[in-house]
Amino acid sequence: MNASDSDVSALQRSVWFATGRSYSKLLHQDLAIRKFITDEVRSAGLANIIIKRQVRRVEIILYVTKPGIVIGKGGSTINKLKDSLVKKFKLPKDLRLNIEEFKDPNRSAQVIAEELSFALKKNVPYRRLAKSYLEKIRYSGILGAKILIKGRLNKAEIARKEEFAFGSIPRHTIDASLDYAVVHCRTTAGILGIKVLLYKGDKIKNYTY
Repeated sequence: MNASDSDVSALQRSVWFATGRSYSKLLHQDLAIRKFITDEVRSAGLANIIIKRQVRRVEIILYVTKPGIVIGKGGSTINKLKDSLVKKFKLPKDLRLNIEEFKDPNRSAQVIAEELSFALKKNVPYRRLAKSYLEKIRYSGILGAKILIKGRLNKAEIARKEEFAFGSIPRHTIDASLDYAVVHCRTTAGILGIKVLLYKGDKIKNYTY
């Protein structure tokens, strides 16, 4: 399976059922697992993490734009990541860790936000950067997009925010399929906040699940 024709970043992120105290326990574990994996494979263009739980089996699917980085030479990197997950979170030893390729990074808000953060750390002019990404997003078939960057832009003394957008972003429509990501970028002038919203269409009318 590949993610070229489906927007996995907008699908469910956890697939399991629990009641009572076990629900909150598994929920907090999911959050910790996502944070750990995100920190470990950030350079691989992580688009989404899906965690599936059964009675005695756990499966984690990573959608990345650069699967080779996660897999490593001879599978060394993915095996190391799997061992770390099992040890750190006490997951079953037969944990299934699958890597799927996300072929169009311009359809993932998380990937775009991470790439913007990486470029801003290299002092790339933020206006030119945001406008170039909007053009890439528009070309990928997204109906509307917004990029918001907030902080001490260009090392200014006073923090401000800049918005760049095209198309429509129906944030109050339940049927609208919106992909959303927030990334904090640490620069020499301070922390910049980056928000990316992508409107992919209406779920009932023209959205492909």
